[in-house]
Amino acid sequence: MASARAERALEAAGHEVVRCHEPGKWGSACKALEDGTCVLAGVDVALTVREPPFPRAAPFEDGVTCALRSHVPLVVAGNPVLNPFERWATEVLDRGDDIVAGCERAAAAPLPRHGELATEALRTVLELHGLDPAEAEAVVHRRQSVLRVTLHTPQPLSRALAEVAAVRVIAAVRELDHDAVGIDVTVAGADAESQPG
Repeated sequence: MASARAERALEAAGHEVVRCHEPGKWGSACKALEDGTCVLAGVDVALTVREPPFPRAAPFEDGVTCALRSHVPLVVAGNPVLNPFERWATEVLDRGDDIVAGCERAAAAPLPRHGELATEALRTVLELHGLDPAEAEAVVHRRQSVLRVTLHTPQPLSRALAEVAAVRVIAAVRELDHDAVGIDVTVAGADAESQPG
C-alpha cells in the first residue's frame, strides 16, 4: 500500500509519523473523537497519499480538512488526477516523486497568508512612525505548532519600535491562526526579540 510505504520512508529518514485514523479500521472515528487528543498538535506537515483518482475527499482524508483549517502545510502524493486538494496543497507529488523530500520542503516553506498579514501589520507600524515601509517584510514558518515570525526592515529598529511591531504582528497572525500553540517574533537587525503570542 502506497501510504504504508510513505510512512516507512518518512520514519527511515528520522521523521515521526502520526495518523488521524488507526490503519485498517474502516469506519473508525478520528483519534480526536476516540480519545480526545488531536494528532495535529505539534505536526509540521500533513500528507495524504491518493491512490485511485477520485474528485472528492476519501473517507480517511477527513484529517486533510482539519490540517488545512489549522494552517498545517499539506503534501498530496500519489495519483494527481482529480485531486480535490490541489489549490490548497503546498506540494503536489506524482507517483515516483520523493515523498520525504516533498514533506521536508513543505515543512520548511514559509506560510504565504501568514506572511502577507504579518507584513501588512509591520508596514503599518513603520508608516505610523514615519519610516519607509516599502521593503519591510515578514516571513512566517511553522515549527511544532509554533509560528516563527522573522521581521526584516530596511533600517534597524529601536527596541521600543521593534516591540510595537512585534505586538501588532502577533495580533494580525493570531487573528488568522487560532490553533497555533504560540507565536515567536524575531526582528532582524534590532535589539529585540518578541514575546510569545
